[in-house]
Amino acid sequence: MIKAANMTDTAPLPPMETMTDVRQQVDRIDGELIALMTQRFACMDAAARIKQDRGAVRDEGRKAAVLENVKQLAREAAIPVPTMAAIWEMLIETSISYELQKWDQIRDK
Repeated sequence: MIKAANMTDTAPLPPMETMTDVRQQVDRIDGELIALMTQRFACMDAAARIKQDRGAVRDEGRKAAVLENVKQLAREAAIPVPTMAAIWEMLIETSISYELQKWDQIRDK
């Protein structure tokens, strides 16, 4: 199982007294999420390069394991499990589509 970053690794949120404060934090967090997604998609680039068989891009066993892991992490974080599972389902499918496109580009298919 993949371990989530310890919540103590993340700086606590500052006090938020106004909607401006809330929106500033949401915008900051969105920026951090985009930076993490950039890293995740770099992993998809590497996977497309490493996998020799296009059929290996879609791995339903790995997909199921990732979804189960995310559900467990969401439970531990006390955030909505069905919501996180739905987000990750879309993320995984998008990642697979992206990786297939990269796989084809690398091999001029």
